[in-house]
Amino acid sequence: MSDLIAYSILLYVSISYVSAIYISTKDINDYKLSRDDPRVIKSRMKKISILTIFNSFFVPLLQKLYDSNESNKKYIDYVLDLGILPGRQINGEYNGTLYLINIYESILLISQLFIGPLTDILLCHIFVNGCNIKSLVNSIKSLFNSIWNIRNYIFAPITEEIFYTSLLITSYQTLFPHGSISFKRMLLEPPLYFGIAHAHHAYETYSKSKSIANGPSIATIVTSTIFQMSYTYIFGILTNFIFVVTTGNLWSCIILHSICNIMGFPGGSELQFHYTILKPLNDTRLKRLLSLWDKIYIGLLLLGIVLFVKGLGNFTTL
Repeated sequence: MSDLIAYSILLYVSISYVSAIYISTKDINDYKLSRDDPRVIKSRMKKISILTIFNSFFVPLLQKLYDSNESNKKYIDYVLDLGILPGRQINGEYNGTLYLINIYESILLISQLFIGPLTDILLCHIFVNGCNIKSLVNSIKSLFNSIWNIRNYIFAPITEEIFYTSLLITSYQTLFPHGSISFKRMLLEPPLYFGIAHAHHAYETYSKSKSIANGPSIATIVTSTIFQMSYTYIFGILTNFIFVVTTGNLWSCIILHSICNIMGFPGGSELQFHYTILKPLNDTRLKRLLSLWDKIYIGLLLLGIVLFVKGLGNFTTL
């Protein structure tokens, strides 16, 4: 099969997700609403849900029709290879124990990366909230008690991982001959679609800024978009790596994606911010301790990167 057909299918997978977003951004009066308007969120989630179900059966059909490896797999095997059904691997085996181990290893891996922010959150809970269990429970509940958080922490991780990890990786594995796709290419090429797909945020931000006084400049929008595309590209490499080395553990990727969305890009210490800006300390000794923690926090950020890189090779495989 020609590469043209393969890349056309890959491009379709990528574009279809973004297309569903824009198809659903207009209300009955054709007035474009903000992406954070609850009406827009509900409309987009509905359209993308339908498209996700459709593509979960349509793309595997294309994979079977244009399989370059003369596979004797049945159509249902292409569907199951997407990894939506927990416990199944791409080789057709079911191993629930290994599946759960890989999920645990994914959580451990990302926890190592965020060791600094997680420690900072723990200290905030201890010193700012006074180890209040009720406050901790309410903080956890707040992660899933609004349509914005449901979109960011549940819906987006599930649908984006199905599209930009599962559908793309399995397409690469079937639409190209096995010998032509190296492990490196499998990791580096598909995330380009994920990164580029986020370029549409620049258009949305620009459209919204025209109706706002002193809105962000074009340079600011471009810089922000490039940063987001770069960040999502790197993240796409990570989820692709996990999906490949675990032979199709999609839910490891989804859970990891959700955690990353919750944590966000690591910033400064929240404890430092609280006791410097919100409630400044007067005690000299406590100020010194806070300054020491700020240095430790930076060290933990760097340690997290080291632990993360080392942990990439520790996944349990068959």
